[in-house]
Amino acid sequence: MGRHLCHVGPVAGAGLCRLCCFPEVSGGGDRHHGSEGIGRADVIRYGIVGVGGFAANWVRWLEGLEAAGQARLAAAVVRDPAKHAAEVERLAARGCRVYPTLAAMLADGGVDVVGVPTGIAQHVPLAAQAMEAGYNVLVEKPVAATIQEVRELQEVARRTGRWCAVGFQFIYSPTIQWLRERLASGQLGALLRARVAIGWPRGARYYARNPWAGQLRQGDTWVLDGPATNATAHHLENMLYLVATQGGGAIASVRAELYRAGPIASYDSSCIEVLTEGGARLLHVASHTLEETLEPVMEVECERGSIHWEAADNSAIVRYADGREERRADPDPDEVHARPLAQVARVAAGLDPAPLCGLGEAEPHVLAIDLAFESSGGIATIGPEHVAQGTAGDGSALVRVEGMEGLLRQALASGRMFSELGAPWARATRPVAARGYGRFPGNEALARALGGV
Repeated sequence: MGRHLCHVGPVAGAGLCRLCCFPEVSGGGDRHHGSEGIGRADVIRYGIVGVGGFAANWVRWLEGLEAAGQARLAAAVVRDPAKHAAEVERLAARGCRVYPTLAAMLADGGVDVVGVPTGIAQHVPLAAQAMEAGYNVLVEKPVAATIQEVRELQEVARRTGRWCAVGFQFIYSPTIQWLRERLASGQLGALLRARVAIGWPRGARYYARNPWAGQLRQGDTWVLDGPATNATAHHLENMLYLVATQGGGAIASVRAELYRAGPIASYDSSCIEVLTEGGARLLHVASHTLEETLEPVMEVECERGSIHWEAADNSAIVRYADGREERRADPDPDEVHARPLAQVARVAAGLDPAPLCGLGEAEPHVLAIDLAFESSGGIATIGPEHVAQGTAGDGSALVRVEGMEGLLRQALASGRMFSELGAPWARATRPVAARGYGRFPGNEALARALGGV
């Protein structure tokens, strides 16, 4: 007998399944969204690239989903089995097949979805390889560093008839889906402004964890690593995703300030302003150059109300102009992180129509990052007179910009950028239009500023 894939039940008052975020249907405990649930005999099988680094989290989340009968890890690519000998032995004992290359795993078959939790530079080539071989894909965020890579992958999807989901986990969460429904319903009116500020300290150990952390390139491939590109990318994507419910939600222009304080090639602090074709203004402000953690908070102003969202417990408060108020939260971080894997399994099983975050939903984030580099004209260095040595939470050395905590709080409260707040090291920039933009970098001056062509 078929079983209900989503074991966590509906969201109270929201009419949404807490796991996959599609409307519940009434009647019959074994039926969900009008389809039979996935039985244990046909649980969706994932094959993933990597088991170390961030991929180790995917292994853990998939094992949790297997225990719930929702998906399982059937195969993994491990390029250096000696380095991960204990994990390879453990996975083999669980029935997971281990391969030296993606090509070998694809040729052997026995998986339904290919997962790509690798470094940024490998996302597009590995996803394209899997799609060309006939597999659907879930790739870690960001899908790529440049808009041309995203569009190349979209062309692969069109040609092969395969889909590629992107692991922006908050997009798959019931809270963000609930907010999207509230905005789409028109109850709040047009989204006018949204802003988010994040302070996540990152020290020497963070930048030493892989060869591309804090870098502009890995080999010949752009990675443009930095807080808005990678670590806090979810919170720029959330705003772009929510404003897409509105007419004119596409990006019209971007104005950005990118700064470097630490000994890295890329940026470690940023302000990015996005104006949409419908007139909404989005502001993402983030930094790794501070000792105090400031968890992400998003404020959204609408014609007939407002939204307050906090990442710490994925909670939201919707306040309407008529005095009504609604609240909800999803406080389990592991559940939030596992939702892309679970919802993509539902799509692969034919139970959901499409990934909640596909290439179309992820593309605006990449476009915003590329235009941010175009607007900033490169990366401005914060002088040594404005920085000091600090300590990150992991105990490693950290470069701290004096007053950064206060600047982030002011930016969230006022919606102003660092240069508008009077930071002594900040420089004002000009907006860059999105229309017609199709390749990064868009000019030779920026290519020279970033050290490449």
